[in-house]
Amino acid sequence: MQLFLRINMAQIIRATEFVRSFSDIMNRVYYKGESFDVQKGNHIVARITPAETKPSIAVRDLEEAFKNGPHLDPEDADQFMKDIEEIRRSTRQDIKKLVERWD
Repeated sequence: MQLFLRINMAQIIRATEFVRSFSDIMNRVYYKGESFDVQKGNHIVARITPAETKPSIAVRDLEEAFKNGPHLDPEDADQFMKDIEEIRRSTRQDIKKLVERWD
């Protein structure tokens, strides 16, 4: 197993230049993965970096994913159901108390 350390050095850009070049900067961030530190005066006030992409799955593929995904063993599944029922009971009781206070 190899581990890679990604060093992403942000380029420093003055706030005025950032405003003037906004479209170009955003394109460089989006298409090239570049990062920018925005400097105002003597201070870095913002960092513009690519957003992390999250893995996604189409709705049509959910059934297959659930079928092939990890499963609880029977003992854990039973405990999980007990936990859910306990949460439901306590939530109902909390709601009842709130309603009674308003009556």
